[in-house]
Amino acid sequence: MISKKTDMARILVIDDEEALCEILKYNLEKAGYEVETAYSAEEALKMKLTAFDLIIADIMMEEISGLEFAEQVRAKEETRSIPIIFCTALDGEDNAVRGLNLGADDYITKPFAIREVMVRVKAVLRRSGVAVE
Repeated sequence: MISKKTDMARILVIDDEEALCEILKYNLEKAGYEVETAYSAEEALKMKLTAFDLIIADIMMEEISGLEFAEQVRAKEETRSIPIIFCTALDGEDNAVRGLNLGADDYITKPFAIREVMVRVKAVLRRSGVAVE
């Protein structure tokens, strides 16, 4: 985890829509975060997840869904505390409650306003103890 204000928070964006990953990456980097992308949960699971301060994940992906991904992350001691924000087209109270019950720290529905995403990212990082400006 980042403890000094001079360090950049590291964020992993996971979505099978490449354009959406790039939009989020561009805006998050512009806000001062270090961002990596993965176009599937399988690709993300091959990465060193402990290197990230936050994960933003879609739910509806091909092989492993974002929900299954979150379950795997929460099941491991070393990754259990990494905050997860779901960013998905699955709207409705039932879906949001399910996502939050699986351990998501926030739930954003598509289409989204980029400013709202940025504020939610900052809030989740702040709550998790990562220094944000």
